[in-house]
Amino acid sequence: MATKLTKLAATNVVLSNVGQAPVTTIDNDNPMVVMAANVLDEVTNSVQSEGWTYNTERAYPFNPDTAKKIAIPANILQIDTTRTSRLDVVIREGKLYNKRDHTYNFDEQVKADVIWLVEFDDMPEAFKQYVTMRAANLYAGRAVGSTEAVRFGEREEAQARAAMLEYETEQGDYSFLGTEDNLNIPSYRPFDAAYRF
Repeated sequence: MATKLTKLAATNVVLSNVGQAPVTTIDNDNPMVVMAANVLDEVTNSVQSEGWTYNTERAYPFNPDTAKKIAIPANILQIDTTRTSRLDVVIREGKLYNKRDHTYNFDEQVKADVIWLVEFDDMPEAFKQYVTMRAANLYAGRAVGSTEAVRFGEREEAQARAAMLEYETEQGDYSFLGTEDNLNIPSYRPFDAAYRF
């Protein structure tokens, strides 16, 4: 019976790409295993930071605390206020900072578009497959300098990326006119073309 790819299984795929034996746990004293898991984490973060339908939320509400500060969770990769907001915010010192007013203080709720860092095991299967193939190729190049292993894995990586993009277009309901909810890609609206500032 087929099962979903776990982080341990993905780490073993990365290791097998350079001829290493599989392991039963990632918490290992073997530096090759630790490096494989680290490369997998690196690629997971890199791919997720692009922002996809499964890890992006629009107009997510952030409420200030009693000191008027907004603490930002550590698993946020990117944050930007909604298009209708007059605020210009960034993350500094783990808090939301208003660049326009030069302050950490907020009097009211802030709605922002957020890209979240999701745990490997919670990613969609197509993304896990691509991240694993990409990590396997990076690991082969870094750990053993094997251009043959990298070349061998490039086709698998390309196929995995194609499957990932197919999943994304299906989930996002994209078309050349935008998305169904008009949130991810702005669709063409004739009145915008005539609008002048």
